[in-house]
Amino acid sequence: MAGDTGFGAVEAALDRGAADLEGMAADLAAHPELGFREERTAAVLEKALRETGARVRTRIALTGIRADLGSEDAPAIFLIADLDAILTSGAAGGVAHSCGHHAQMAVMLAVFRALAEAGVPEREKVRLVFLGTPAEEFLEMEYRLGLRAEGKVRFLSGKQEMIRLGALDDACVALKYHSMSDSPERVATVNGTLNGFLAKRATFLGRSAHAGAWPEKGINALNAASLAMLAIHAQRETFRDDDHIRVHPVMKSGGTTVNTVPDTAVLETYVRGASWPAIRDADAKVDRALAAGAVAIGAAVRIDNSPGYMPFRPDPALGEVLGAAARTVLSERDIDFHDRSFASDDIGDVAALVPTCQLGYAGFSGTIHAADFKPSDPVRAYREPARILARAAFDLALNGGAKALEIRRSFKPEFTKEAYLSSMEALFASRTLEWDPGT
Repeated sequence: MAGDTGFGAVEAALDRGAADLEGMAADLAAHPELGFREERTAAVLEKALRETGARVRTRIALTGIRADLGSEDAPAIFLIADLDAILTSGAAGGVAHSCGHHAQMAVMLAVFRALAEAGVPEREKVRLVFLGTPAEEFLEMEYRLGLRAEGKVRFLSGKQEMIRLGALDDACVALKYHSMSDSPERVATVNGTLNGFLAKRATFLGRSAHAGAWPEKGINALNAASLAMLAIHAQRETFRDDDHIRVHPVMKSGGTTVNTVPDTAVLETYVRGASWPAIRDADAKVDRALAAGAVAIGAAVRIDNSPGYMPFRPDPALGEVLGAAARTVLSERDIDFHDRSFASDDIGDVAALVPTCQLGYAGFSGTIHAADFKPSDPVRAYREPARILARAAFDLALNGGAKALEIRRSFKPEFTKEAYLSSMEALFASRTLEWDPGT
């Protein structure tokens, strides 16, 4: 009951800050910024975090932010939020928080503030860490590869860079929240999984010629790319259902003028899957299809791979804590403990090294990643997930972080940090395949 009394102070702080929570979410939603360029977003969060008395570090992985409350040698409970918006067709300026990251930031900030106001880090002798991570949405590849070429980043997502830079080295456990569209089947997800993926760019190289006068002198790169897409589609029956493979190419370019045989065509795709062996198996089939399209037309193809995200597998013990917290707000029938999403998130990379769990929560209408994805119910979109996550963090913090330490001790990481970084670096690869008519 002492724990209940203590959490009552946290609840009271959440109630007092409810208007600020919703105002912060609205402000962040009104000023969306793309990955590795979240300058205003980080500044707004920095100001709010400094007001709690936290020790704040900024410009981690270009725009990331970290705030600590509590003793530096205490077990650290991480609250993770994504900073970036996404390119969104139909949105003002073509950019929006159509994935709900504005809600993530506002909710996690509200949780951090409430726990700080209630004196939890000092009383329980734990450390509370807010980690604002840039560039979760995997897009603008030319820009990000340019940052890598300039030495400004080594990896193409914010959490991967923050892992490299040591911002998660001292994490005991990590909690995250993600918005969901309203559904009659469920209000929340706990212990949901996500696919991992490998990112690919295929540049088909042909030969220009006048498309009307001398098309026979050209090599049509667009035709090679089109055949490659058909060959990818022909592989789909070989993908096992349990592997959750998703391959979804887009044509980035395919010619400049109608009157010229296209000498260059560019496809980009992810190869998503539930495990790395499944991803690599599907990736080999995609490469085979890309090569087949090039060979059929007599073109060449350059295949550039970049590491995407690890499959997300939440920690079961941490999921029990988060699930218990969710039950204090929702009935059992409203919580989905078996969600298997085919989307991806770099929280999977964190979970490969640190016990991690994510709360999914409704309260939004429309379709995620579309311009109509908007909060429909502020209680569900903001206040209820904040209460659940605050309860989970509070329970993890009790008695010097006893539960958090127990979870960390029983956790078996998929990699050491060093092995993770070297394996990710090895996924950057490029090769060119050319058809030799003499073979």
